[in-house]
Amino acid sequence: MDEIIFEKSKKNLKKVYNRINSKSLTRYMKMDGVLFLAIGGYNRTFELLLEMGLERDEIATFSNLALTQTFINETHEKQVVYIRKINYLTSVNKGDSYSKKWLDLNVADGFEESMMIYKNAERTLIVNRKKVEWSKPSIVILDDQSLNLQFDGHRFLYQTEVGFVQIRNRNAEPSTIIAEIKDVEEAEKMMFALYQDKRVDESEVLDALNRIRTSCFRKLGDAWCMKPTEFKKVVGSQKLANAIKEMPELEIYQMTSNKKIGKDNARWIVIPESAFEFKGFDYLDEDELFEQELQQELTAEEEYAQKQEQLLQSIMSIELPINIRSGYVGSQMSHSPSETLQSFLDGVDDIENEKIHGIELLQGATTEEEYKHIKKYSLAYFLDGVYANNEREDKNYQGGKRLIAIDVDEGEYERSYIEQKLEGQGLFGLIYPTAKYYYDESKRWRIILMADAEMSKAQYREVVAGVATLLDLEIDEASKKISQLMGYPLSKKDVSIVIGSAVNVAQFQPKLKPKPSGNVVDFSSSTKSLTDFNHEQAKLLKSVLQSGAPVGSRNETYRQIYLYLKDTLENPQLEKWHEEAEYLIEQTKTQAILDGLPEKEVEVIYR
Repeated sequence: MDEIIFEKSKKNLKKVYNRINSKSLTRYMKMDGVLFLAIGGYNRTFELLLEMGLERDEIATFSNLALTQTFINETHEKQVVYIRKINYLTSVNKGDSYSKKWLDLNVADGFEESMMIYKNAERTLIVNRKKVEWSKPSIVILDDQSLNLQFDGHRFLYQTEVGFVQIRNRNAEPSTIIAEIKDVEEAEKMMFALYQDKRVDESEVLDALNRIRTSCFRKLGDAWCMKPTEFKKVVGSQKLANAIKEMPELEIYQMTSNKKIGKDNARWIVIPESAFEFKGFDYLDEDELFEQELQQELTAEEEYAQKQEQLLQSIMSIELPINIRSGYVGSQMSHSPSETLQSFLDGVDDIENEKIHGIELLQGATTEEEYKHIKKYSLAYFLDGVYANNEREDKNYQGGKRLIAIDVDEGEYERSYIEQKLEGQGLFGLIYPTAKYYYDESKRWRIILMADAEMSKAQYREVVAGVATLLDLEIDEASKKISQLMGYPLSKKDVSIVIGSAVNVAQFQPKLKPKPSGNVVDFSSSTKSLTDFNHEQAKLLKSVLQSGAPVGSRNETYRQIYLYLKDTLENPQLEKWHEEAEYLIEQTKTQAILDGLPEKEVEVIYR
């Protein structure tokens, strides 16, 4: 097992070795430049320099590269500057009971700058009363025992040609290291090699494992076991014992509770037989680490994608009763007892291309009236759930509704904004543009969500209102109507899918009906229509339905009528009039347009 970690480390060291032993260049020449080499994790760096062929008087030892006059004088005509210090890039805080080390960018940047200055510096000095040019060492060795030249992942920004060498065994014989580079080609330029901080020396671990092997005598299945005190005594130190237990390569662990083995009862240290096969750490170069991290990230991505796909399919494959029709005029529907959202989407383009041709019609429309006519009679609509006689009325609803449909008709939201709303709540949803988009490119969207259970009429109203509140979106009251038709997507490619969970119906419980007090009239047994109550807003409603609203007061008239109907819908005590209120809202909207109010004003009145 080689002592030098990585081939590029050997090449870096060989380049310095060749410089030291060059026959033609025993002194620094400007054309060669300065070689910077950091030797990390080694206690015998100075001895190694001597083994490489240097004499002691050819090495100048300092703790920094500050170009003081003393530094200039003592490094003149030396071959190597040997920088020996503890913290090259870090600052250390020490207290009575702690020591904290952290990357100090001021220290790090200053150190990098000092190397750059040294590399290009020229000086003069007085030798034997003569001014001579400074002959500076062409090799700078950074003794980096604590491996802090890369502390916290730090990389030099400008001084990039610093070679790195790491020694496996802190006390390896220098002659062994020299032997390892004998047949190695030198580096073309000094190269970075990522330090591997394993916290303990391999040699210590291997020696400790040999001692453990000869000391074990209790068997536990295919493993050996030792008492904690025995283990520490054999290993030799608390620090090494803890480090060995934390090494994933060894799989040595301590039981969480006591177990009796033979006559002894202890919280045993368990040593698998495979631990004795340990031959040393697997050191990974920077490129290998990157590939490993990339593979781990790819695996995580694939696992996440698989989970997301499973979540998506769990919703897309739910069977639903779906009803469809062309145009929204009339109540009769075509019923399909078992569809899924997947089959729903798969059929979108066929319906559009073979039956509807909605995009072509809408893009060809030249007036608002033509656009409304196409919506009213030509486009495809759907509604999930089971309805008596396949007739679209609230009173005919018999169950089976799982889809929550919301129209976003206010604001100029981007699709991405709607998607972020759903993602923020972790909800599944289909998002696609409504007919208005294909007519005049208005940013109008329809959102289809899935409920986690079938909904009653009352539940549906509460769920739609609750989801709209969660998503912070204004919706039309008609969206709360359980028998409200929703427009089919016109193009499958225009449908985006947000992966998430189904809506939890239970969190949106219908409001309980309050018990009427003695001062409140109980309407629950009344059979009157909303147009028949002796109420100013009810009288306006009846008048509008008979003859429209007079010029000059139309906006306020329809506003008052809408407030009356909206208050009715929001009052649980008036639930028996909810269906009539929904119907009257749509009827008075139509009447307002017939009275001449612009559609935009009607939208504002009824929002």
